[in-house]
Amino acid sequence: MKKLENLGEFTLLSIEDDAFNQELATAIFEDIPNITIYLASDGQEGLDIIKSKKIDIILLDLMMPKVSGLELLRIIKRDSRYSSIPVIVVTSKSHEKTTTYKLGADDFISKPYNPEELKLRVFNQLRIKKFNDLIGNISSSAQDNIDYLKDAIDIVDNSQKQLLNILGNMVHENGFHNKNTSKRLGEYAKLLGHLYGLNSTEADNIYYTMSIYDIGLLRIPKEQLDREDTKIFKKHPELGLEILEDIKETTLINMAKKVTLYHHENWDGTGYPYRMQGTEIPIYAQIASLVDFFDKLTTHRVYTTNTVSVMEALDIIKRERGLMFNPELVDLFIRNFTKFTDIKDRLS
Repeated sequence: MKKLENLGEFTLLSIEDDAFNQELATAIFEDIPNITIYLASDGQEGLDIIKSKKIDIILLDLMMPKVSGLELLRIIKRDSRYSSIPVIVVTSKSHEKTTTYKLGADDFISKPYNPEELKLRVFNQLRIKKFNDLIGNISSSAQDNIDYLKDAIDIVDNSQKQLLNILGNMVHENGFHNKNTSKRLGEYAKLLGHLYGLNSTEADNIYYTMSIYDIGLLRIPKEQLDREDTKIFKKHPELGLEILEDIKETTLINMAKKVTLYHHENWDGTGYPYRMQGTEIPIYAQIASLVDFFDKLTTHRVYTTNTVSVMEALDIIKRERGLMFNPELVDLFIRNFTKFTDIKDRLS
């Protein structure tokens, strides 16, 4: 498990009017070299510190003089300058849990608390905050920020699917017009995967993979995304793999890499970047290729503004059977065409 030491420098503000509890909180974190602790004995003092210092996380007692913990929590969460700071409420009264959550508390721990439990709760909240901060720093037009993607994926660990959805929205905002693109492509791919015989885990993973199969588009300035036949556009599979290659390997990320790199390979060997053919192309990429093509034909994108009807798209896909696409996948698509058009109607 990752530890507090791995999160870099951070600051913690403990707001508590009991001197013993303040000493306890300080002692719990004294072995963490990358932490700076600020102490406040009442809500007003705590608010003054929040206004004057960069605070990453707050431990907040409720029963205090001057400004109570509940009042301070209300102030913090209503002010956009401070609302993103995670607040862990510390109290001996468990019935106050609902009230504090309604006011925006991020976590809750009862007195007397276990030191290791408090450390874990602080770690979890800081990890979430760092993830959100990284995502907030990503700009679809700023290539210098691509490293944030890798850091964010590593931080969320078992929440990779959540991150892929966020990144997918960024990718599709850069190259597409429709806000439902990630979900629509995911459902297309999941359906075709099920029809082909993928197991439930594979089908679920390919749904999320379709959020980022075109992640390489983030490395291309939007003004250069108006045509698919340019050298820079055809680099996006490899650019996408560069973003993903150093990320901790999981089944989901492994699939995402294959789809990202190979989704423009054609069954007959005429695709790019490696001119692979037939079963050399991973099945996940074959599935992504077909549903991406259908979506591109029927939905406006920055680089394909001329669309056709779903029936015209079906005729084009039929003609590409054995050329661009695996004949078996085309046959499954044809036999179940109304299921795909139902998805399109619902998510266009």
